[in-house]
Amino acid sequence: MGTAAPVVILATMLVVVDLAATATATAGADDATIRLPASSSVGGDSNGGNNAPWDCCDFVVRDPSFRPARWQCNDVKGECSADCHGCEESLAGDGYVCRDWVASVQEPPVCTPRPWDCCDFAVCTRAYIPTCWCADKVESCSGHCKDCEALSDSKPHRYRCLDRFVGYPGPKCTPWSSKDDDN
Repeated sequence: MGTAAPVVILATMLVVVDLAATATATAGADDATIRLPASSSVGGDSNGGNNAPWDCCDFVVRDPSFRPARWQCNDVKGECSADCHGCEESLAGDGYVCRDWVASVQEPPVCTPRPWDCCDFAVCTRAYIPTCWCADKVESCSGHCKDCEALSDSKPHRYRCLDRFVGYPGPKCTPWSSKDDDN
């Protein structure tokens, strides 16, 4: 009964050494790179430091369960970029969609410019990809705004862009900290 403990220990050590040897034998020279979640779906750094396989995206999707934010672009293109790992044909058959997810704190830039540069009071539908308009009263409308309304009841004279935009409203004009009252 006294010799059973050393035999069990020796057998356990042999199993561990065997597993370690098998793992070392299967790992090649290419497997030396440690993959982090943020770099698992990236294809390169060819687009200005952005690790996404796209330069811009109009129909972006955010994964709500992933922190930091994880983004996927659902734009239909004629072909996927060389950096895309998950290229699929679109459901309509009119092009291809890159299904790669990219972890980033910031939302990817849009391809189609918004009708406003920034917006504090955005009104959006609750659709999966919202349609928004900006209710800000501004000194002058952005150059991208096609339907600029002059507000007659405001002094000094102000304007409001009535264009609708399919996608998120974009950055705020006034930083959150400056909206606080001076106490």
